[in-house]
This record gives sequence, structure tokens and C-alpha cells, in this order.
Amino acid sequence: MSDAEILYLHRINKLPLDAEAEIFRQYPAFKLGVTRSVRYYARQLLPLVKNLIATEPENTGWIFTSPALASETPAGANLLCRELFDLCERERGHHNSGELALMDIHYDNERTAAIDYAKLDLADRLSERERLSQRLIRNPDFRGRPVLFVNDISVTGAQQHAMQEYFERGEATCVRWLYVIVVDPAIGKKDPRIEWQINSVSFADLLQMVSHEEIQFTGKCVLKLMQLRRAELDQVLRGLNGERRTRLWELASRNGFASMDGFREQMELMRSFS
Repeated sequence: MSDAEILYLHRINKLPLDAEAEIFRQYPAFKLGVTRSVRYYARQLLPLVKNLIATEPENTGWIFTSPALASETPAGANLLCRELFDLCERERGHHNSGELALMDIHYDNERTAAIDYAKLDLADRLSERERLSQRLIRNPDFRGRPVLFVNDISVTGAQQHAMQEYFERGEATCVRWLYVIVVDPAIGKKDPRIEWQINSVSFADLLQMVSHEEIQFTGKCVLKLMQLRRAELDQVLRGLNGERRTRLWELASRNGFASMDGFREQMELMRSFS
């Protein structure tokens, strides 16, 4: 796979990581689903997409897609893809480049919100991606179409490799990969938990985001909330309005936390607020 097929805003080429760099400041909120942060990265990526479409006139009818949805729970990358597609649709000139389409990929009855992928080592990442790739539902609409795969970060390349095979089986014309951040392969394989360093958020910031910001709860957000101590989760639930408490309960239930070890107390607490 050539570098020309991969577009990104920032590449991590060395360590130690400067977690205070501008490119990372919105990242934790983006992963939680905070709308302003999703829109921030979408606006930054838009020029790359416009240039891609303009420089590949032979490819028309681009399909925008992103990592597969588990239990109908979005990830930050899914929200980013949707926002970027909407921005492109509003760009008048893009209608002359063929009809754009937005498509979701789905798993076959898969729940992954309880897995913190950013904390997995290389072997576990490869194993998990191999398992998940077997659960992807085939979509014949990719056949004969160019695909733009929108994602937040590439650390080891395991997901990209699995999705490349998926699109090849689906007979897509070509695939272009669009990331917010790309980690140098040698660094990613040596330190695959590097994403966790830029994902971290304090409890105070988490509470403020989920209770006061415009937000669409992502799988990452639900997992962070479910991993809180009871007193902290109680404080969060008291800070949420009824609509947000209901949404959180729905997503936690849909992702099977009620049947997982270690989450019974949190689910009972949420049920008490419903």
C-alpha cells in the first residue's frame, strides 16, 4: 500500500509525545463525542478531501465510510465521517465530481464498547482485529465504487489491514485512508498504547463535557463512565438531564454491560435514576 493512499493531519515520528500540542487538545473530547471537537477535526480534514477528489477525476461516486458500528453505538470516527460528509455536501463544487454517498459498516451481533482498544498491546490488537474482521457484514454497495475510509488514528495498522481485505472482497474500485493522526509504524508497534496517552481526561473535564457540552455519547464515552467509581458515576448521573440519562442507559444496555462482570453496581445505579 503506497503512502499516496493515506492522508492525515499529523504524523507522530518521534517520542516522547508532546501531549499538549495543538493537534491533540481536542482529541479527548472528540473521542467522547463532543460536537465542537468533532467539527474541529472535520474542518481541518476538509481541504484534504477536496484535494483528493479534485486530483482523482477518474474516480467518481465516492463512498464515505468509517469503522464498523457495534450495537449501533458510534465511535468518534463515525461522527467525524458524518460531519465531514455533510461539509463536503455543502461544498457546491463537489456535486460536479459525481454523487457522494455516506455508508455505515456493521458487525454481525458484536458488542465492543467494553473493550478499551487503546490499552491493548500489539498481539492483542492483532488478535482482536482478526476476530472482529470475521464479524463484518458484507455490503454489496461498495462494489465498483471508490471508498474514502475516515478514521481518527492509525497506530499499528492492524485495523487498516483488516479493512483493506474487507473492501477487496467487496470489489471496491480503490480505497483512500484519511486520518487525524498517523503513528510511524516502528513507534506504533513498539508502543501501541500511545493513543491512551492522548485519550486521557480528568474526571472534572469528563463531568463537564457529558453534562454541559453538546455531545453524542460514543462507545468510548460510555466505557469511561462505566469504569468510574460509584460515587463519581452518581455525580455524573445527577448532572445529566433526563434525556441524557436515558441515552446512557440505552447504550450501556445495548452493549451488554448488564451481563458483564464488574459492571453490575454501575448498571443498578443507572437503573435507579431511570
